[in-house]
Amino acid sequence: MKQLTLAAAQITCQDGKVPENLARATSMAEQAKIQGAQLVLFPEFMPQGYLLTPALWDSAEPFDGPTTRWLAETARRLGIYLGTSFLEARDGHFLNTFVLAEPSGKIVGAVRKRNPSMWEAYFFKGERGAPYIDTDLGRIGVGICFDNHTYELASAIQQSNVDLMLMPHSYCTPTQTTKLIAQADIDQLNGRPGLVARLYNEWFGVPALMCNKSGAWDSPVPDTTLGVPKDFRFSGRSALLDSDGTLRGELGDEEAVLVGTVTLDPALKKQTRPPKYSRYIYPGSAGREIIRLMEWRGSLSYTFSKLRKAKALSFAK
Repeated sequence: MKQLTLAAAQITCQDGKVPENLARATSMAEQAKIQGAQLVLFPEFMPQGYLLTPALWDSAEPFDGPTTRWLAETARRLGIYLGTSFLEARDGHFLNTFVLAEPSGKIVGAVRKRNPSMWEAYFFKGERGAPYIDTDLGRIGVGICFDNHTYELASAIQQSNVDLMLMPHSYCTPTQTTKLIAQADIDQLNGRPGLVARLYNEWFGVPALMCNKSGAWDSPVPDTTLGVPKDFRFSGRSALLDSDGTLRGELGDEEAVLVGTVTLDPALKKQTRPPKYSRYIYPGSAGREIIRLMEWRGSLSYTFSKLRKAKALSFAK
C-alpha cells in the first residue's frame, strides 16, 4: 500500500500552436509540482488542440518530436511523472499517442487510441496495443477519451490488473439548448467523463484520474450528419477518485490544476466484468449508433486520402 499525489492539469489549448501550448503546460506542471504532485496528467491532444480539419495534420510530430522531448525534459527537471497525448506521424499514418515520462526523464511507455470517435476518424487511425504502462509506481492503465467509454477498453483493463487509471479527454459539449437538445441532455453529457471515471473506479478498485480540457471549442467538421457544432465548450470537470471511491477533487469548467493524494491499495483491487451496451459501458439511445456511420465514412476518407499519406510521410524526411 502506498500513497501517491496526482494532478490533472485542465488546460485551455490553442489549435495548432504546439510551442504555445507546451509553454502554458510547463507553467501548469510547475504549479502542480509546487502543490506536491508526483504525477501530472494533461488532456488528450494537449499540444495540438482540437481542430478537426486537414490543418490538424500540420501540427503532427514524429514520436521523438517536440512533445516527447518536452515530456522528458520537464519530467526530469521537476522530478515527476508526466503524460499527455499528441498527434503522431508514423509510416504514412497519423495516430493519437499517449506518452508517459518518469522523473529521470526516461520515456517509460506509450498507449495509442484504439477508436477514433466521430469526426476524428477522418484524421487519424486507431491502434490496438496493451492499455497500460508499467512503471516504478505500478501498472498504470491508460484510456484516451472515447476509448474509456467502450466495452472494448474496459474489458481489456479488467484483464490487465492495473494499479491506477489515467483518463485524458478532449470532451466537448453543447452549451445551448435546441429543438433536439434539452438542458437535461447537456447536463448528462457534461457529467459523462466523470461518470466513466467513477465506473472504472468501482469496477477495478483503483484510483482514477480523469483530465479534460477547458475553454471554447470552435472547429469546422467534415461530416454534418449530426449537424454543425455551435457554441460548444470543453466540459472540464476533471476529477480524481481514490481506491475506495472517495472523490478527492473535481474541477469546474475553467482552466485549473487539480491536486489530490490517493492510496494504491492492492487489497481493494477488483476485476469486475464491465457491462456491455452495444459498444458502450453505459446505456443510451439507439440513435447513438449513427455515430458508427460517421466513423465508417471517416475511415474510408482517411484510408484513401493521398494528402494524408503525403503529409504523414513528410515528417519522416
